[in-house]
This record gives sequence, C-alpha cells and structure tokens, in this order.
Amino acid sequence: MAERASRVQLEFQLDDDLAPGAAGLAAAAAVAPGFAMPGDDAPHEARTRRPRRQPPVEKIEGCLCAHEVLERFEARRAEWFGEELAPFVEGIAQQLRQEARLSEHLHGLPCTDHRAVWADEMVSDAAIEEPVARRLRVWQPPVWWIAPIVRRHGRPLRMKLPLAQADELAQELAEQLPPEWRNKRVVVQLEVETRLYWGGCAPRGWTPPPPGEEAARVPWQPCSFRGDGIGFSEDLLYLKKGQPTWLHDANRVQAPEVRRSMRPGVGLLVAVPVFTFELQETTFAWIKRQALRVLRWLGIRKTIADRDPTFVQRLREDEAWWAQVFGEPEPGPDVLRLAQKRGARLAPASRPAVAHRPEQPAGDRHVVLIHGGLSSARSGFGAWLETDAAQVPQAGPWRRMPLLDGCCTWRFEHDTFLRVARNIDQLVDALDRAVIGDRPEGTLVLLAHSRGGNVARFALPRLRQRWPGWRFYALTAGSPHQGTGVFRSIGRRWSGAAVLVGWVRDLASGILDKQHLVQLTILERALAYDIPPGFRDVEPAGVARMARRHPGMPEGMWVWGSEWGPGDSRPIGERVWHRVIEDWAGFEADGDGIVPKQSALAGLAEAMDASPVFHTEYFEHEPTVRQIRARLESLLAP
Repeated sequence: MAERASRVQLEFQLDDDLAPGAAGLAAAAAVAPGFAMPGDDAPHEARTRRPRRQPPVEKIEGCLCAHEVLERFEARRAEWFGEELAPFVEGIAQQLRQEARLSEHLHGLPCTDHRAVWADEMVSDAAIEEPVARRLRVWQPPVWWIAPIVRRHGRPLRMKLPLAQADELAQELAEQLPPEWRNKRVVVQLEVETRLYWGGCAPRGWTPPPPGEEAARVPWQPCSFRGDGIGFSEDLLYLKKGQPTWLHDANRVQAPEVRRSMRPGVGLLVAVPVFTFELQETTFAWIKRQALRVLRWLGIRKTIADRDPTFVQRLREDEAWWAQVFGEPEPGPDVLRLAQKRGARLAPASRPAVAHRPEQPAGDRHVVLIHGGLSSARSGFGAWLETDAAQVPQAGPWRRMPLLDGCCTWRFEHDTFLRVARNIDQLVDALDRAVIGDRPEGTLVLLAHSRGGNVARFALPRLRQRWPGWRFYALTAGSPHQGTGVFRSIGRRWSGAAVLVGWVRDLASGILDKQHLVQLTILERALAYDIPPGFRDVEPAGVARMARRHPGMPEGMWVWGSEWGPGDSRPIGERVWHRVIEDWAGFEADGDGIVPKQSALAGLAEAMDASPVFHTEYFEHEPTVRQIRARLESLLAP
C-alpha cells in the first residue's frame, strides 16, 4: 500500500496536565480562573492549583523522521518547558539526538521513522508484509503530532481524534484495502502509536498528595529513555464491498477516544495514527469450519486446525506426575484421545477430589484451577506444589497452599487455542459429570491465572444460571478482563522477524525434535500476528464482543494485577529495565509484562495490586499468596 498525502484532515486532542513553560502557564492563566503566573499576587490556593486543559500540540503533515522530531523539539523546548524542568529536558534531547544519528546511519530507523523512510534492505517493507495468515493490514497516514508531557499523576492518558470528514475518511479507507479484500468484510480500528521520550520520572510507588492539600514538589528523577505503547479505539466501522457501516453513534464516530496507561514524569510525546484492517471470516468459511468440526467429531476427519500442538504432550507428562502423586494408575490412551478431541479434561488435584463422587452427600466445597495460555495447572500453579512427586506427603502436594489439600481441588486442563466460549462449554459439562451432578447446593471457587481468568469470568453467569442453589466465586491473577494488545504489539513491531524464524524452522527441520519445531512454529505465528482464535478472544475487541452478552464484571470476583518493573523481587537495574522492556521490546511498563494492570484490575473495588511481579510470578509473590489464602478460607468456610 503506497503512501501518499491523505485527503482527510485528522486532528488530535490531548487531555492532560499543562507543561509549566511560558506558553503553558500563560494558557493556564487565561483559561483557569484563579491560576496565576509565578510571582503574581494571587492566593496560595490559586498558585498551587493545577488545571487540566489540553497541552500545546503541534501537527506535522508528512512522513515522520527522527531528524524532524529533533529539530521541532529544539525549536520549541524553551516555549514548552520552564526553567525548573531544564535538568529533565536535557534527557529528552539526548535520546532524540541518538535516534537522529542512528536514522542517518541506517538510512531510516525502523519503529521510529515512517515506513516510507526505511531504506535498509535487512528490514524492508517486503519482510514486514509477509505475515503467515495475511489477516491484518496497516495504513499509517503521513501525519503525526508532537506535544510536551508533564505528568503529576499516573492516570490514563486520554487522546481524541476528531474525524470531521467521516464520509471522506471511509472512502479513503476503502481505497487503502488490498484488491483481494475489496469484496470481503473488513473491520477497521483506529490506533495511536505513542513514543514517549522521558527526561524525568517519578520514583516507583510515589503518590501525589490528596486534592486540597498543599502540593509538595514532585520528586522526579532525571533519566533518558524512550517508552512505546499503543492506544486502541473500539472498532470504528466495517467495510463490505467497499461500503462502510459505522459501528457506533455519530458522536463517538466523530471523535473516537483512545486511552493508554502512563506514569508520572517529564517527557515529549510523539503520536502517530494507525488504521488497522482485519479480514473477517466469511459465511462460507464459517459453514466450512462448522462442517469440519462435525466431521472431526464423527472421526471422519482427524486433522484439527487451530489446536495447540503442545496440549497432548503436556497433558501426557502432567497426568503421569499426578498419577504418581496420588498413587493412581495413569490415564489410558483412550482417555487422552478423548481429552484431545474435546480440547479439555477436568481431573482431581487433591485426595478429597480423587475420592469424590457427585452422588455422595459429602464434599460440598470445591476449587477449580484454570491455567493460562500454553500452560497447565502443574506449571501455572507450580509455585505451590511439591516439585518431587516421590516426596509428596500423605496430606497432599500443595506445600505452599495446604488449604487446597483439604477440599476437593480440581484442575481444568484445556486447549487455549480454542475459543473461550468452547472452553466454557467443556468446563460446564465436566462439572456436571464429575463434580456437581444433582447436588442441590455447595460452594465452588474458580481460581484462575491469565487467560484462564477470562474463562472464569464468562463462566460465572452460566454456572449460576445452571445451578442456582450453588455459590460460585472467581479469583483471577493477571487476567486481561479489558483485553491485552500484547499480541498485536509484538506482531506489529517484530513482524519481519517471523520470516527469519520460518527460515530457521525450515533449515532445522532435520535437526530439532518435534517439540522444538512446534515451539518455533508457535513463535513464528505470534510474530506474524497469526493468532489462534483462543488468544484473539482476549484482545480488547474480543473481550468487548464477549461482554455484549454479559456486560460488566459479575459479582463475587476478586482480581490481582501488577505493574512489572525493577524492585526487590527482580535484581535488575532501572536503566537496563527501560532499555530491554520499553525501548527495545516496544512496551510501556504499565502492566505485568503481558497484561496491563488496569485490564487485570478491571475497575473492581475488590482489586489487589501485586506490583512489581511479572505475569508468571503471581503465585510466588508472598503478599499475593497470603491474600489469596485468606480469600479462599473466607469463601470455603462452612
């Protein structure tokens, strides 16, 4: 898709703190009654009040390049930033100069300059345009914005892009479609890539004083690094045979809002609009997929598309371990084949669960463990288990969570490549067969990690409707209840690497074993944004689609989220952290490395902050373990 001047005028509005430069303070004095310039004879309350108005934003028509960012910053730095911020502004300048030098040396800097500027053959548009599935296309209009950022609070950054010419925009979007897509249904989403060049950041854990109290000076610390992130809007419209259908009312269409989390600090924002086109499944493809499911169920067709190729191997190894723990025979080949066919297996994870029978009167307290993507109960909750099966005591394997040994604990092993809705169907059916049956009442707690939390969240209404006499609850850690853009971010930033991984896989096909080849295939798919349906369900659009039937978070949920970063639990320096995670990998550290903290906490009152743990370390974090233990004891009490 060739880049050319856009006929549509895109605007950009930023709702954030004003920078305290000369222009920023003058604007504040003009629009905020009682706000005074330094030295004015104004009341103390007026001098300390910080207005929230739109900061100065400069729009640049044309392709973004590192040299122009540096030139515009140098021309406006005195106007945008006051003298009090001089030590921090120099850190911004250092980062911009370094990028300008790299851009000149490489004849275009990927992930910084506009794609039309790239000239390096090793990172060419040809490589970027080679995703395995070809379901996602990107159009980056030749326009960008630059603005100073001075943040005293860690609230989300709110960005609006008024679309005054909606009809003209729809027409231009239709023209950007590849020819082979123009008779198909394509969903369009607006994104804003944000590059933050930080010169000062508040230390981790610092909180601003409450409103009405005297504002202490923000303890910003000088730094020099870049943090990238992507803010997503909701789906704007879909195109079918080139004709647009807007998905929202006129007001939301005219000015879609994009949000992203951001820390306090002093920096320079460069915002780049990006439109993504995602090819949707046709009616014929849906009918074909359903027909194949029927054929597979009947045993006529054995090949299974979009299934986790590591699921059966992981299940076989784990079942052998659990059988040794409980002194039970290993499941036979027929049991494993049935689990593969269904894509799920509910099995005991405690001695009371091994002895449980739905028709017996005893056993009315249950916990179901639901693992995350490409995982299992043994690996996902392994921090609580005795590692050596031969050393497990008679009481049970849950060394760090003995409460699970005393009740009927189950593990829901499931294929995470499948849709969340299918996982839920299998969970409900398995609970009916093996756990609940005709029992009129009882208590069941779903304890889930990562993607498993989405299974638990959307399963709760189904379970409560099916068994109204039972009490159902859910505890989730690091679950994307508002979605995660990590798959799209990785696919966007590293899509060219998918080709290289594919070459390695082909060259090594005669050397590596099947398991390693499978892992390379999964990595290649992730880098190419060829995401299985089960992971698309936890992207923001997928969660929003599932939430239409059950809007909001159900009652009886407790959630944990984290902002991953250097701290007592991770012996890594701040500078190394920022380089590896934010600059090199392309993520703003506003979550646990995979799921944004706001998405995991989902705005619930019963939300716990587990910072600074990584996505896979919630159950090793002692404060989180204590909180989960206390909540389980409360919910499972007689």
